Amino acid sequence: MLMKKLLFSIIISLNIWGNPALAAQPERNVTRVTFGGEVVNHGYIGNGAQWDPYQLDYGSVRLQIGEEEWQKIYRRLDFMRPRLMRVVHNTASLISDYKLRPEGNLDQIEHILEYCQSHGVTVVFGDWGWGLANARIPEFDRRKVELAADYVTWLIEDRGFTCIKYYNMINEPNGFWSTTEGNYDLWHDITLCFYNRLKRNGMLGKVALVGPDLAIWTPAEVPWLEKASRELDFGLFDIHTYPSKCTVNSGEYGQIIKAYRDATPTDRKIIMGEIGLKFVEAQDSLYQQEMLRRAAARPFASTEDSQMFVFDYMYGTDMADALIQTANAGYSGAVAWMLDDAMHAAGDSGDQLKMWGFWNILGEEYFGADGEAIRPWFFAWSLLCRYMPTGCDVYASTVEGNTMVKALKVKYNGKTMLAVLNPTKKPQAVHVEGEDCLAQCKQFVYAEYKLKIKDECVLEPTTVIPALCLANGIDLDMPGESLYVFTDFDY
Repeated sequence: MLMKKLLFSIIISLNIWGNPALAAQPERNVTRVTFGGEVVNHGYIGNGAQWDPYQLDYGSVRLQIGEEEWQKIYRRLDFMRPRLMRVVHNTASLISDYKLRPEGNLDQIEHILEYCQSHGVTVVFGDWGWGLANARIPEFDRRKVELAADYVTWLIEDRGFTCIKYYNMINEPNGFWSTTEGNYDLWHDITLCFYNRLKRNGMLGKVALVGPDLAIWTPAEVPWLEKASRELDFGLFDIHTYPSKCTVNSGEYGQIIKAYRDATPTDRKIIMGEIGLKFVEAQDSLYQQEMLRRAAARPFASTEDSQMFVFDYMYGTDMADALIQTANAGYSGAVAWMLDDAMHAAGDSGDQLKMWGFWNILGEEYFGADGEAIRPWFFAWSLLCRYMPTGCDVYASTVEGNTMVKALKVKYNGKTMLAVLNPTKKPQAVHVEGEDCLAQCKQFVYAEYKLKIKDECVLEPTTVIPALCLANGIDLDMPGESLYVFTDFDY
């Protein structure tokens, strides 16, 4: 009898391991997601990406972005429907003999801003700050800072780019890598000089300061934000984060960034001005090793500043994880770093790119045709751009069971989006309930082998549900590293 039981166990084990469908069955423990009726975040601005003027001079070659490439970018953005873009340039490169020459990079700036203007995208414009200050002295060039204010005035008043609603003076001023090298007083004085010039130009009702644009990993920089909010007039607050994968997946990320939301004045919104994932914690060291191996093996990829997992579905669920926590923590938008590999090189050689993008639009021209293809995370991020329109409200949601599972609910003009995320590698059984009822509900599934893609950049619904009512609950068998989106928005 004992031998028969042992033989039966062996047969069952072989059947399970030999059958991927059986081996991949969801865990028996069911996680419960409840979508509530309480608004926890009112008047969301939107999500999008960093879209800067392109490098073009890549050391051994200088390239141009032709109209065909611009149109390809536009088609892809048409599906994404970004509501918020961050566009950063360097004013000093447009100044010669203390005269502003705004036409210097106008071709690129116009292509970017014309798309945003015609599609109702809110633009956070800004300056890297190079050439405006010398932190070693420390001092800044007042005239050049004033010309930076004159430049954005020219873009809005003369060129009509009223999509520019906010201006960020000096990128990540608390960092040693910034032009201000972490000097608060220097940054404060530059920002105040810029603000006063905007005021003199009569622009304060048309463009507002956004800041302090801090790079953060812990709540340690909260005092900088609090001091800045007392001393400067910000119309919008923002920070940047590049958390480790384990920090995001565990939910610790949401607790860290909430400290900055809580420190922001209650009458002001805060956005995530840059967000990307790194592998900085010891728990993620194997990912870091693999990332460096991939970067070293790929031509033109910087080993110092790239994220080589943009080619993996995992990066899409991890970025969705960060965005969901950001919205639930009370932030009003998130900007993914970054749109396109071709925008920025790392170091002085020019040919080592910061490879973080959804694609490289100059792949076929120089960097390798395979780089021009859309990477999976574009579709995960796009779903959370399309169905989080400007003005939507974020509602409460709770997760019981596996707390690595995340949930997000938004509503706008009677339309709803519900998102459920499983960032783990294991399948997960999830029971979803609430009071919502969505007619002609589109269900999207972001997971490897699950995407329904048309015309290279359009993600079609996995299915359309005539009436999705959560009163009795629904059950999801979610694959590992998957995002489910349910929506009755009519696009």
